[in-house]
Amino acid sequence: MSIDYYDLPFGAQLLLWTSRVVMNASCRSFPNKYELVDKAYKKVGLEEGRFLLKDLLAHFRKNKNFKLQSICSRNLISNEINLINCIEENKYSNFDNAYYLKIWSINNNISEFCVAVQKLSFSFKHLNLNTNINSIITNKIIPNEDNYRNITI
Repeated sequence: MSIDYYDLPFGAQLLLWTSRVVMNASCRSFPNKYELVDKAYKKVGLEEGRFLLKDLLAHFRKNKNFKLQSICSRNLISNEINLINCIEENKYSNFDNAYYLKIWSINNNISEFCVAVQKLSFSFKHLNLNTNINSIITNKIIPNEDNYRNITI
């Protein structure tokens, strides 16, 4: 199953693009990667977005189980889908993050990771930035009626 970046809701695109910039772009360019991310988040009304994202992504810096693609890649990989889902699921109270801690092998600073995810998630929720990709995944998995009929025959 392949999810196209352009099919994502705006909040998910913003999260993924800024995360890719922070993880893969250079600090030595002008404007540097943090200025670009700061500008993007300020455009949607999130004044501290750069710091919230930086706090979250700091847990992935040296993590071998977490990789993001380059900025221009259209088809999402599982880590990118999981990052979007992690932010979406943390918008709701008392989500424990056990699944994400396991798949990304986060063993140190677990509580700091959970706080960083929740702060970014609540900020997205407060600004009504949609990160829900369940409808995209569901639409991709369910075969259309003609294919279903052929498979069952």
